[in-house]
Amino acid sequence: MEQQLETKKVVIGRKANWFDNDGAAMKLTLRRKLLAILLLVNAVLISAVYYANQLAFEKSFREYLQNSSRAKLTALMPTIRENFSLYGQSWVAKHHPQWPRLVGKFEGRSDTEIEQMMKRPRKRPPKHHRQDGRGEGKPQREPNGREGRPPRPKHKSPARLVFKSAEDELLIGRPKSKHTALWQPIYQNADNTGRLLGHIGIANGMEISNSLDALFASRQKHWFLGIAIVAMIVSSLLAIPFSRFLVAPVLSLREAAKKIASGDYKPPFKSYSKDELGQLAQDLNTLAATLAENQRSRQQWIADISHELRTPIAVFKAELEGMIDGVIESDEEQLNSLYEEINRLTKLVDDLHQLSMSDRGSLSYKMAMCTLNDVISHTFDSHAATLKTQHFVWSISGSKEVVLSCDESRLAQLFYNLMQNTLRYTDASKEVPGRINVHVEKSNEHVCIQWQDSSPGVAPELLPKLFDRLYRVDQARDRASGGSGLGLAICASIAQAHNGKITAKRSELGGVNFEIVLPIKH
Repeated sequence: MEQQLETKKVVIGRKANWFDNDGAAMKLTLRRKLLAILLLVNAVLISAVYYANQLAFEKSFREYLQNSSRAKLTALMPTIRENFSLYGQSWVAKHHPQWPRLVGKFEGRSDTEIEQMMKRPRKRPPKHHRQDGRGEGKPQREPNGREGRPPRPKHKSPARLVFKSAEDELLIGRPKSKHTALWQPIYQNADNTGRLLGHIGIANGMEISNSLDALFASRQKHWFLGIAIVAMIVSSLLAIPFSRFLVAPVLSLREAAKKIASGDYKPPFKSYSKDELGQLAQDLNTLAATLAENQRSRQQWIADISHELRTPIAVFKAELEGMIDGVIESDEEQLNSLYEEINRLTKLVDDLHQLSMSDRGSLSYKMAMCTLNDVISHTFDSHAATLKTQHFVWSISGSKEVVLSCDESRLAQLFYNLMQNTLRYTDASKEVPGRINVHVEKSNEHVCIQWQDSSPGVAPELLPKLFDRLYRVDQARDRASGGSGLGLAICASIAQAHNGKITAKRSELGGVNFEIVLPIKH
């Protein structure tokens, strides 16, 4: 019993796996959707063309038959006018000899055939068997008079002439012919002027009544249907490789996206297409290059942080070990040196913490209206002694009393970092003092602050890198001056938080021109 249950479980499991695999294989992929759309569009288009051809053919064929019938009726007009001039309207009757002659002429018979037809006795209609029982025991005959034979195929009745008077009274023809016949008016004169004599018409002239015409129309319909079916089959066969051709670039993009997701940031492929898929391929290549650059920057960032933290910690550890071993005296000078290293390490950690908070968007900004000139002036006032000691001259020019919405403390930190950058890296002496020039220019929507210092300058290709984290120029602006390489990165973060930007250019004074653009209002 247990063995049977195990066998059933295995069978059910296999069926479930087969169902899952089949379900996965039969899912509506992009290629199947595209193929279905192509087939649907082809079916609708071919059906529309088929029905349009049918309607156009039927309309054109009916017009052709009607015009042909009118031409036949027009050919009878001289004979009809002559009969009216000789007999009046009395000739318009089946028993009058002129009417059969007119019918024979309409049917294309010669005069001899018409005379022979008129001499023949008129056939009476066949008598039907009585239903009163006297015909019992006799075999019932078919209406065509042939026993045991299949009936002849029914053909539509040939075109018959009908006539109605000028007063619209039907003289020859069935009552329904008055509405279904193709009528042609008859006037007394050949130029269709004069008195209206009557109307000659063809019974069922508005429809296809001739058996040959009906056969031709039927065959045309079958040909149209066959062409439509062949076109549908051909379009379906062409849609399969066409859908594969259209989906192939999408599958390539998918494989490239998988490589990027796995960490392979090499440019996925070269695309020479100029359509949307080609643009998507270019964007994917750009994404791969950006991710590769971000990975390189992250690795460089980790290496630089490790280096920056290791240096003060190594100095701090060496001095402590020297004091413990008695090699270095524990005097006030050594303690101050340790304190400076701790302050440098603390500032570096604080700057890193501030940048990380800015990246996460968790750095708080308290926006309020403040005067930009006061913030800049306070920066120079707080560094007045340092500027004098290090032999700097400075000036503030441009627009006055510029009010904007900002976080005053963060904006003060931006100018403080610029001041520290200038004090560290600008050459200044008593003979050749360093120069700082700050120019403020206000427009309708923005305010532009240009912070320029004197030499040394920075190569133009290195200016955009000044705002990279832990970046230092190798020569004039190196680590010996005491910078951590994070001050300008913090300036860029503060400017972006105020919906502004900061860029570095060559200064007219020989150094660097830091240009800050901030909106007046957020």
